[in-house]
Amino acid sequence: MSRNRSLLLVLACFATFRATLADTPVDRELDADAHGKLEVRNVAGSIDVVGWDRAAVHVTGTLGDNVERLDFSRNGDRVVVEVVLQKNSHSSHGTDLKISAPRASVTDVSTVSADITATGIEGEQRLNTVSGTVKTEAYAGDLTVASVSGEVTVQGHGRGAMTRAHSVSGDVRLAGLAGQVEAQAVSGAVEVTADKVARATLNSISGHVSLRGALDEHARVELTTTSGDVAMLLASPAAADYDLTTFSGAIKSCFGPPVPEPRNGPQRQHQFREGDSDARVHANTMSGSISLCRQ
Repeated sequence: MSRNRSLLLVLACFATFRATLADTPVDRELDADAHGKLEVRNVAGSIDVVGWDRAAVHVTGTLGDNVERLDFSRNGDRVVVEVVLQKNSHSSHGTDLKISAPRASVTDVSTVSADITATGIEGEQRLNTVSGTVKTEAYAGDLTVASVSGEVTVQGHGRGAMTRAHSVSGDVRLAGLAGQVEAQAVSGAVEVTADKVARATLNSISGHVSLRGALDEHARVELTTTSGDVAMLLASPAAADYDLTTFSGAIKSCFGPPVPEPRNGPQRQHQFREGDSDARVHANTMSGSISLCRQ
């Protein structure tokens, strides 16, 4: 019995030791260039980047149980935050970091199975994860966000920029954008709401694609999907040249001439010009339907 008690005591101490390692606190800060670069590398957990008005980078949170150390350094205008795992470890469960950085920072975050959130970062952003979600805000800086099996969400502030968003098996939802947009998904939906579109290329293989907003006078818009529907709700007057094609679905247009009946086979095509504009809109789907309306 005494031997069993000793074994239980050792196991309890070991469990407490591991729990302590899994909850190692972090609270570190470095001076930073107000318009510098921030690079963040992590494997699992979460990364939350917040823009602030100080010329410093502040890291708080907890490190996972397999983490050897947190590398936090500055070289010129570049600040690096990297979670270094123990040898032969491939994951760091519970590594959750909040990073405050100058608003104008050029931000590059890369993770494997960690969620990424960014708010108030007005510089260029590159946010990539494999199996996590990405949620950020878009300002005047160009934005590239990608996830393999997670959802991508972007909330814009109506400033012209280049926004690129990609997901393989998650939905892509972008709102409040202006300027140029490229959004792609394989088995997820692509939904974009824009204040004014200059160029938009939206594509999904097996999900629906939707665009809502106003067209620039010289806009170029292309929406394609293989087995999903395409929907457009455009701000009046929605002047543009329209080319809508579906192989086996229906076409519904709330303005312009009536949609013609198919001539040979199930394929439908509807081409017309609305108003006086240089804008061009092309929508194509194989087995889905196309709807076009204006507000």
